Amino acid sequence: MLIVLLPEQPLREGAAAQALNWWRMERDGAVQASGQDTLAALRQRFPAERLRALAPAAAVNLFRVRLPAQRAAAARVALPYALEDLVSQELDELHIVMGPRRSDGQVSAAVVSHTPMRAWLECFRVAGWRLEALLPQAALHADQSPENALLVMPSPWPTDSQVLVLSAQEEPVLLDPSLAGIWINRRLAGLEPQAQKMTLAGLSADELGLTLPATVEVQQLPEKDHLAAALLQAQRSTPAFNLLGGPYAVSMAAPPWRKMRPALIAAAVALALGLGWLTGEHLILSQERDSLRAEIGRLFDRSLPNSRREDPVMQFRQVLQGGTQISSSSGMGPLLHAFFVVLKEHDNAQVQQVRGSLESVVVELKVASFSELEAIRAALAAQPGVSENLEGADSENEGVTARIKLQRGGA
Repeated sequence: MLIVLLPEQPLREGAAAQALNWWRMERDGAVQASGQDTLAALRQRFPAERLRALAPAAAVNLFRVRLPAQRAAAARVALPYALEDLVSQELDELHIVMGPRRSDGQVSAAVVSHTPMRAWLECFRVAGWRLEALLPQAALHADQSPENALLVMPSPWPTDSQVLVLSAQEEPVLLDPSLAGIWINRRLAGLEPQAQKMTLAGLSADELGLTLPATVEVQQLPEKDHLAAALLQAQRSTPAFNLLGGPYAVSMAAPPWRKMRPALIAAAVALALGLGWLTGEHLILSQERDSLRAEIGRLFDRSLPNSRREDPVMQFRQVLQGGTQISSSSGMGPLLHAFFVVLKEHDNAQVQQVRGSLESVVVELKVASFSELEAIRAALAAQPGVSENLEGADSENEGVTARIKLQRGGA
């Protein structure tokens, strides 16, 4: 998955060519690679990756409000009216997204103007990206908030110098260092004296320009890496905040065609194999057809050497039916004619194989019994100009298989 951080400055026309900070994440949350590139360059490098974007903290305001409604649908309807006194713009100019209910019972909310939302989505569309989720940058640190007091640290994000302030009673904020002191003093002033505690991690009060009253308890801690935890939150299957809701809603599921891709690939492979098999069968049958035609031609030339070859199959049929006058002194046509004239009288006889030359024909046939075989031999011997000779006979369960050789000559 790719995660990109949108810039602090509003995106303008041609912003798709602006270099953005990005991270390529492993499934386990580890950072595989990171850098700065344009959306178009990322599209060329990682065309198959899923993409999520982080909306900069300067463009998205995070709030916590108390809503009497417990049902999510009713709370979502009441949320804009609960925020009306907290925002400076008209409600119809703002995109409001309800977040999770916090441990103190308050409901979190993200508010962003429609203008940057449209600009961001247009840049992704121009670059050819299908954006899966748009997450508020600061909201990714909500799980790192202390149980009581304020936690102040440098921003872990690779942008201009900012200060990250975490509180148990408020949503996380990323502030300019020049404004951090004012914001922290105001936040501490709203707390009870016993709750006025602050933890500084990697910063000092002097760096922030803080003048703290004596009632504030300050604790100093070493700075930790909070970026990895924030990126892991951005990778969650169901993030707490997703600005792509309401009029900007998109399905976070894979496109329908992507779910069908294995089935489509299998169907394509099966179709390719089927076409290959049909092509192979066509070639084999074509070769067998050509071989059969060549064999018929050679058989015609041997059997009817004095005949002109036009339609060998039809000419053979005419010879066997006696429809063509052919010299009895050449070819095996007269021998076959004599044989099949006799065979017409024996319905149970079956021809198994015929082998012949200009002088003789060997016919392998199957008959019901030896008596029927002798009747066929007697009928052949009675044919003028034909002599027959039994070359072999085998008795089987289903009848008798015999080989009879026919030659010219005889009575």
